[in-house]
Amino acid sequence: MTSLCSGRMSALRLALMTAVFAPPVSVVAQDLPPVAHGSKTPSKASGHPATVPVPHRPATDPADVQGGLETITVSAERRRQSTHDVANSVTVLSGQFLQKIGAQSYADYISQVPGATFNQSLPGLSTITFRGIATTAGLDQGQGTTGYFLNDIPLAEPGFAIAVPDIDTFDVARVEALRGPQSTLFGSATLGGAIDYIPNQADSSKIDAAAQSSIVGMPGHEVGYAEKGMFNIPIIKGKLAVRGVLDYRQDPGYITNRGIGTNTNTSYTRNARVSVVWTPTDVDKLAYTYLAQSSDISDDPYSLTVLPDYQKERKVEEPLRTQVQMHELRYDHDFSFATLSAMGAFLRKGKNATTDYTPYYKTAMGGGNTTLNETGDSKSMYYEVRLASRGHSRFSWLLGAAYYETWKRIEDNISTAGVSSYLSGLYGSSVASSLTQGADTWYWGTGNYDGTEKSIFGEFSYTLLKGLTLTGGARVFNAAETASTDTPGYSAYVHYGTLLHHTSSSTSQTSALPKVALRYEPNKAMMFYFLFSEGYRFGTPNSVIYNPTYPTPMGTKSDSLMNYEVGARLNLFHHHLLLEPTLYWIDWSNMQARLLRGDGLTYGANVGSAVSRGAELSATWITPIDGLTLKVNGTYDDAHTNQSIKTSSGLIAGGSQLASSPKWQFSEIMTYTVPNMAMEPTFAVIHHYRGSAPGLLGNSLMTGNYNTVDLRVSGTFHTQQGQFGLSLYVNNVGNSHGITMGYNNGSDLVNQYYLLPPRLVGFTLNWHL
Repeated sequence: MTSLCSGRMSALRLALMTAVFAPPVSVVAQDLPPVAHGSKTPSKASGHPATVPVPHRPATDPADVQGGLETITVSAERRRQSTHDVANSVTVLSGQFLQKIGAQSYADYISQVPGATFNQSLPGLSTITFRGIATTAGLDQGQGTTGYFLNDIPLAEPGFAIAVPDIDTFDVARVEALRGPQSTLFGSATLGGAIDYIPNQADSSKIDAAAQSSIVGMPGHEVGYAEKGMFNIPIIKGKLAVRGVLDYRQDPGYITNRGIGTNTNTSYTRNARVSVVWTPTDVDKLAYTYLAQSSDISDDPYSLTVLPDYQKERKVEEPLRTQVQMHELRYDHDFSFATLSAMGAFLRKGKNATTDYTPYYKTAMGGGNTTLNETGDSKSMYYEVRLASRGHSRFSWLLGAAYYETWKRIEDNISTAGVSSYLSGLYGSSVASSLTQGADTWYWGTGNYDGTEKSIFGEFSYTLLKGLTLTGGARVFNAAETASTDTPGYSAYVHYGTLLHHTSSSTSQTSALPKVALRYEPNKAMMFYFLFSEGYRFGTPNSVIYNPTYPTPMGTKSDSLMNYEVGARLNLFHHHLLLEPTLYWIDWSNMQARLLRGDGLTYGANVGSAVSRGAELSATWITPIDGLTLKVNGTYDDAHTNQSIKTSSGLIAGGSQLASSPKWQFSEIMTYTVPNMAMEPTFAVIHHYRGSAPGLLGNSLMTGNYNTVDLRVSGTFHTQQGQFGLSLYVNNVGNSHGITMGYNNGSDLVNQYYLLPPRLVGFTLNWHL
């Protein structure tokens, strides 16, 4: 299968689709109740049993502040713990905070996570990079370096990514960002870090409902809107409840396709979630979660120039649709000594895309308009069982096992108007009829991929001295995969001399990953830690079209990295200042890289080693001025290769900056709530700076190097019908310009640049029962 170096084109020719679901409406999030350090947590909270994962929501969240910063109960280590007990770099953005800043998707909130870079391209295919661990700002040739999870269920399946889920945050309890490799407890594809969505679960204690309506516009461009709603109904009070969410979002277009029209890149997002929770006894809980989300964009929103004119010229629209669907069933049981958690999930992801290939082939196939159509499907099954100790003893432990299997099928075809006549003139009509499918299709092929990941994992913690705790853990895994491609017709005939070319390959790897952490807590206001952890991901076969001028390897082998970090959490001045500094050093070996071939195709290769070293700081200050809070995130990251890399079309010099690894990033939020005033008016200013980094390892195009400023004013009022909230906001106030993702593909006709969207003005009305 081909693989062009654009934001929408990845390794084995990614693909399509899953089941369809209903339209609009979504929810107001409810936060996990703050739990003071050292206090005993209840057996059930926010829909999770006492030892069920609820990663670190730092008290860095202004939304969580009630007169002072509090220590929060978290689950970065797959058990409920105080933030001061977690020797890891974790940031959790609560649902209340996400609503305060008007966040709906990655583009709205990832900048609030230190060490994280969001590479915005197409909905459903945009990626996140942690700590500069990436060789591309787009989709990897194989498995990615960032893990995506929903309720601990992995959404980044073994092998290459068909889609990157970007779940709408309406009625999400929190989004947890774990920085650094998380493979010991979370599995493969978490070399750089992981994102875990925790949606609100059904609540059997009360009837609840919420709704949200928004209208947004880009001056000089298009108007969009969103309608969202949630309902929560107890079926048996205290025992059984159902919660449902529906939402629909239309984001305005701003690209002018000179071959078609203006504002062609309007996007549409549909989301549906269902939660059913049954607690037949005080120690048993059965929960079912359903998620379905589709993202549709009418025309690929790249620009052909780096100038802020948002223009392209193609003969046809280039639409893209990605879908994600998940069913999860989870059972939790509290024993006197431990909590058992068992879960199983079915996940389906897909992609369907059309691309104008006319600029690539020009007159090569007779001169007609050329189009690529891609479809594909992935199905995955995930099972996990784990047992975690209960209580606050000197020794705590966790043991688990997981099994993950995925099946993928990719189908694509390339058609050129009038190609049958063109090929008949070259080979004669009898041969030409065997080289095409129908009148115009001269390339069609399929790729099949099966991958499995089997693992057992565990972790223990032992308090050596008062305040000093040692944690050790390991994951033993087997990763196996098989891949095959079938290329018939013209492509097989030209490149291989046959009418059908078949390839197949398989790999298997068994290994173990350790983790060691040392935590020192001299008092409830201070915690210091050291952490060593490792990460890994699968290798992946290459399946690009053969070209003797640019020889490429058969595929990649697994790569791995070692992470060393020290950090602290300092809760100072009577819980009014929280500082979270972190220093890290990452050694990346046998690195898988996505490389650009001289003919514009990309391929995967293991290319040696790289290093990423840096510092992160998260700080929140509740100032002496009543109602004024400041939050600051800062990151310095130096990520580069250790030696020169030989590619099929040249040499990448040693010391080259890794893709999507800006050296400097900053984000600041200042919020002021007017005290003792009707409607509690709140003003917020949000600034973000992203430094520059290449979009592809060794590529000349640099992304980033821009500042954005967002302004918000909001207020709430209470009635007998519930609480209402109003928000007026302006994103990218200064209409800043910058490239969020892209590469130079070797020609002005095919270079693609994804630009920072222009200024957006919006109004939102919220209601909560």
